[in-house]
Amino acid sequence: MIRELQVRNNDQSKALYGLQKVAYQIEANMLDFHEIPPLMESFAQFLKTTEMFYLYIEEGSILGAVSIDDDSNQAIEVTRMMVDPRHFRKGIATKLLQHIETLLNEPCMLKVATGAKNIPAIQLYQSQGYQLVERKVVKGGVELVYFEKNIN
Repeated sequence: MIRELQVRNNDQSKALYGLQKVAYQIEANMLDFHEIPPLMESFAQFLKTTEMFYLYIEEGSILGAVSIDDDSNQAIEVTRMMVDPRHFRKGIATKLLQHIETLLNEPCMLKVATGAKNIPAIQLYQSQGYQLVERKVVKGGVELVYFEKNIN
């Protein structure tokens, strides 16, 4: 089941924050870069986010989550994507992306970025019709890849 979460100081937000730390640590290891913003974020900072989260929940446990941020230029950015490592390769991230698309009532652009060494994420985005639009080297020499998908 996928449901929306308003981030608040409660048990569900704490569980999501814990999942974020575990999931992004795996990406940090893949990229050999440990200053990924979600890893550096304190719980107090996390509580201040304006992003909208959607949780993938089974049997009361959060197995995955996606967040989006509307930049109000007819583009929506997927800002965080995380799946509990014990549940990799079960289609959870795909279901979360597809859920985001079902929420959109008018044409827009969906945008997402990930590390160039994060092959599973790149394969996910490409399998869902996202097109590579840019590569950029950022702090620490990490290469990011940017994808976009038009939703009609």
